[in-house]
Amino acid sequence: MPASPSRSLDELTGPLVRLARSGSLLVATDFDGTLAPVVRDPRRARPLPEAAAALTALSLRTPVAVISGRDLANLFVQCPLPGVLLLGSYGLEPWREAGASHLPLPPSNASPRLRRIAAELRETLKGLEGVDVETKTLGVAVHYRNAPDRQAAAAELRQILSSVSHRESLELLRGRRVLELRDRHAGDKGTALVQLLDRISPRGCVYAGDDLGDLPAMVQLHRRAPALELALAFGVLSGETPAEVREEADVCLNGPEEWARLLAGVLEELASAA
Repeated sequence: MPASPSRSLDELTGPLVRLARSGSLLVATDFDGTLAPVVRDPRRARPLPEAAAALTALSLRTPVAVISGRDLANLFVQCPLPGVLLLGSYGLEPWREAGASHLPLPPSNASPRLRRIAAELRETLKGLEGVDVETKTLGVAVHYRNAPDRQAAAAELRQILSSVSHRESLELLRGRRVLELRDRHAGDKGTALVQLLDRISPRGCVYAGDDLGDLPAMVQLHRRAPALELALAFGVLSGETPAEVREEADVCLNGPEEWARLLAGVLEELASAA
């Protein structure tokens, strides 16, 4: 579906406000690169203040969800937005509402197999400067954003991880300066969004994302579009945004800042209408 970057934010708020006013708009968003700017240390990523305030307030009026490849326990700390539903590990972990809760978070311990693979990769890659291996609940991610020569690091890592994925029968996913090994057919953000739509049954839905991991959610949203009054996929662009995301998006936004402004605009219109 062709993107429409020419549409202004003011033009977009009206239809979103109409559905949000009746609690029938599902606002779903990626975290890294969409809600929060990408930073050199992923542990320091936080939603932009404007976006955080808007989503927290919107969640009082209409369903709001963050779908991320981060572990749920990690996302719970990085994205503390009361009332917002958090879907960690591409929605494969139990869903939890952000904010204070007496319920314990699911354990974030990876399987012995994944810990073994992560340990082997750390040993193999210890000579590569700026490369970091992250053991996740349901996968192993290798970050190379801080490598001196990202292009060279990416080429070497793809070769090494392709061999591991073949040997271990794992899927190799590509993201913004990161490669991730996961179980094949485990599910993706598209699966998570479909489950959300089935559970909530909204009349409209928007999804915002910036990377290849968001593409399945955009595709599934467009497949569900005939049954919805409104279905919009927002591409949150950067210099690293893959062409596939730009092409699938209905509307392209200039970075997390513009997504935050759009959310704030919807909230402002809701308040004015009230």
